Amino acid sequence: MTMTKEGFHCADDGRGFASRNDVLRYFGRFGTPHQEGDATYGRFRLGRGQIMAHAKTRWASNDWQMTVDTRSMGYNYELDDLENGVPGCSIEGTWYEPLNDLELMSAVQEIRDLVRYTRISVELNGRVITRDPATEKWDFEDEYAYYRAKEEGAVSIYNQGVLVRHDSSHLWGAGGLIVTKQAIALNVSRSEILRKTCPVWKAIAKVFGPLADKVSGELGGRRKTEARRARSALSLLSGAADVGKIFCHEEVITVLPGKRHITLKDFIDKAFREHKGTYTVVLKGSDIPKGEGIAGQRIIQVLHPQTLDRFGCHSVEDFEDVLERVIANARPAVSHWYRELKVPQCAAFATVKKAYVERTSIVDEKKALDKETRRAWIALRWCLQHYAGACVGAERWNDGTVRHSKDRLDVLLGESNTSEAWTDGKTYLAINRTIVQRLKSEPMKTAAYIFGLVEHEVAHQGDSMACGHDEAFYQRFHDISLRMAPERQRFMHKWLMKYTTSMEMEGKKATGSAWGELHLVRRVGTGRMKRGLSDAIEDDSEDPIVSTPVPEQDMALLSRINAGLIDKGVCPPPPDWSRVIEQAKADQVANSERLRAKREADEAEYERISQALDEATEKAKPEVARILDIPLADIPAGALDYLGHLLATGSDEQEIRSEWECQFAEPEDIPAAALEYLLTTGGDAQEMRSE
Repeated sequence: MTMTKEGFHCADDGRGFASRNDVLRYFGRFGTPHQEGDATYGRFRLGRGQIMAHAKTRWASNDWQMTVDTRSMGYNYELDDLENGVPGCSIEGTWYEPLNDLELMSAVQEIRDLVRYTRISVELNGRVITRDPATEKWDFEDEYAYYRAKEEGAVSIYNQGVLVRHDSSHLWGAGGLIVTKQAIALNVSRSEILRKTCPVWKAIAKVFGPLADKVSGELGGRRKTEARRARSALSLLSGAADVGKIFCHEEVITVLPGKRHITLKDFIDKAFREHKGTYTVVLKGSDIPKGEGIAGQRIIQVLHPQTLDRFGCHSVEDFEDVLERVIANARPAVSHWYRELKVPQCAAFATVKKAYVERTSIVDEKKALDKETRRAWIALRWCLQHYAGACVGAERWNDGTVRHSKDRLDVLLGESNTSEAWTDGKTYLAINRTIVQRLKSEPMKTAAYIFGLVEHEVAHQGDSMACGHDEAFYQRFHDISLRMAPERQRFMHKWLMKYTTSMEMEGKKATGSAWGELHLVRRVGTGRMKRGLSDAIEDDSEDPIVSTPVPEQDMALLSRINAGLIDKGVCPPPPDWSRVIEQAKADQVANSERLRAKREADEAEYERISQALDEATEKAKPEVARILDIPLADIPAGALDYLGHLLATGSDEQEIRSEWECQFAEPEDIPAAALEYLLTTGGDAQEMRSE
């Protein structure tokens, strides 16, 4: 096969059409029944029609040539005799609309995917694109199929080597690949498996299901995939036999802050234990930062929008209904733990969000910190300023200090009810006082954590206060964390030196975990040098970052920053949250009632319109018979319904005659099964022609 922007050519070495009568019988009409065993993939003799909608085609097989151009010839075709026979079948096509580069690449890749495991060899644009599944490694193989399971992704299903569909991972709890050896039953468009009736598929599903469970289970508590969470949610909805186990052990709820995954049991327990049986749901990604702050303050339990996606919900009201169903399904299985398993009440996030205003300010370290905490912090913030410059790639001197002051972010002490750290990306980077205060009790752990916060803020590449976390951010954070690991260790050591020096200069004997860490590093270095090795870390005692006195905080800068924060409206007094939550609960009830009333009104209107259309269709049927000049009783019921509907919805007499001639004029040429399918699919005229 070859494919270009202008067209394609496909040829095989099969038997082709054996006689002129075969051409008339099998090419000239759609839906001729197959004989047992005469085709590997064919079922309905409809597939060739798909390409005719996209290209002018010329078919050559043995002694005959068929030319099809639906745009100029309609549903007719030309049949010619060939002087020189063509073995097998050869098809040349010219696209009605030429492909661009992207469309060509996409089409080529799609063909590669479609025929990847076919038994026959397929060559596309000079390269063989098929594989023999027997030569690959599989997790399992039997008389029905080859099987391979993986932790995540879709489950790709190939019917005797030809791609049928990609099952969503939530159907299986894992991803993978199935290549069947025996044919599986498909619908007319070959896009769906007849799962309920196909015995081959039932046997395959019995094998692949446990394989997927095994792959998912091997992760254990280390890492549960989204596929497993989605499948567990589906099992809760369907009331699976192990619903009690899923309720208690599977993480189907995602909450803020931090996009943590918890079990339904933990979600309900926390709602009633800490939040008086309430929760709220973030719907939009842009609201996640605000949701993080609300959840971080433990005002109310906040669900991540991914939870709704997992349960197939498009609104909070949908999730409320789903939660009631899930808890009803789980209640019998967990009745020995819960005397009464209640459904928590949702509070409107919009109400909570409106009341929650970010309170952020820069504070004076002399007033906010005690003496010993301030000693550790002053030494640390000076190191952090140069480390932040190193993270952003600022030009530095050989000793590691930032060369230009414009590239240095002033590291300041702040207060916030939403963030542990924040930055404007230009002049300053603030660390929350609640974090810094831990330097007094856990200096090493806290300092290491603060270095991580600096990397996080730098990765935002700008103002982090109104910024979320997209994939690009996580990639930058990942890269900075790895690239700066050696520098981070050096700056930690410089901080220890500066912190220790500060205590010693005051005449105090250095003690505590920070001094112990520095002493341990020195002991390691001494031991290494005795063995002829280099020091564990270079001597930083004369390093400018260590030896240079730390400048006093710039109070004018603090005032300017706080003035800007006040202008943004981020320093108001806190609201009465108990009253806010009660109002949010009432608002959510009102929202649900309003949407329910609207849904009922829409359904009633739809029913009224449907009834009126049905009545109009019935009244139009005698008129259809008059237009066609055919007795009403002689028109097939399905055709009469379809044409009556067209007439009732505005089609004129010419369109009715055209539809009849195109689709129903010669019903004897269309097998009953194909005709029944076309008339019951509910598609429009163009879709029926395509089928």
